[in-house]
Amino acid sequence: MVAPVELVRELLYYRDMKMVSGRDWAFITALLAGSSIAFPILAPVALGSVITLVVAKLAKLRRSAIVAIDLPPVKSAADAQTVYGIPRKFRSTVCSLVDDAPMLIEHATLRARRSPGVLLRRIEQTPFLLDLVDDGGTMLVTGAMHVRSSLSHHSTWVKRGDPLLAKLGVPADFAVTGALEIKSVAERDPVLAVTGVVSEEAVAELAFHRDGGVVQVMRGVPGAPIIVEDRRLIGASILRY
Repeated sequence: MVAPVELVRELLYYRDMKMVSGRDWAFITALLAGSSIAFPILAPVALGSVITLVVAKLAKLRRSAIVAIDLPPVKSAADAQTVYGIPRKFRSTVCSLVDDAPMLIEHATLRARRSPGVLLRRIEQTPFLLDLVDDGGTMLVTGAMHVRSSLSHHSTWVKRGDPLLAKLGVPADFAVTGALEIKSVAERDPVLAVTGVVSEEAVAELAFHRDGGVVQVMRGVPGAPIIVEDRRLIGASILRY
C-alpha cells in the first residue's frame, strides 16, 4: 500500500485525531486505502472503517444528550393552607440567572423542543418574611418551594453553548436545545398567595427582649413544597396546570 508522505504527515497532525484510539487508526487505514493503487482490494476494509467511525461518533453524541421526562403537577401537603402577603428579605437573596438581580426565589424550567417534557429544573430560594395582608402579622417562609406563577417571567430559546445553560450547570458538550422559562419572586413584589403547612417555631433573629421569637413558620419539604403564586394570576395558573 502506497500513500504520499504529505498525506501521512497531514493525518498525524490532524487536530481531532486521537492516535491512541483504535477507531482513529481504522480511519487512517481507510484514508490511506483510498489513496493507494490497491484500493479495489481494500475497498471493503475502508468502507467498514468509515461506517464504524460514524456509528461511534453518533453514539457519543447520543450519550451527551439530556433526556426529557414528563413531570406530574406539583401538589402541596394535605393539611396545607393558603395565606396572602407581601414578601421581604429575611437574611439574604439569590442572584437571578437573567441579570444577577437580587431575588427571593427563582424557578427555572428547560423544556424539550415541541414537547412538554422537562429537560432540567432548578429552583434557587432563600427564606423570606411574608407580611400578611389579612391580620397584619408576619410569617417566615422557608424550605422547599415551587413558583407556579409570577409576573417576573422570562422566556427564551436556548441551545448548546448558551451562557444561560452554563449558569444552570449544563456542560458545554451536552446537546441541549429547548425553551427556558424563568419565574422569579423579588422583595416587595405584589401580594403573593403562598400555600403550605403552617406551624409555630422559635426564630432567634425575630426574638426581642423577653420575647422568644415564636412566630408562624411555613416550611416546605421535598415532595410537598410550598407553592408560591402571584395572587392576580391564580386563575391563569389553574387553567395551565
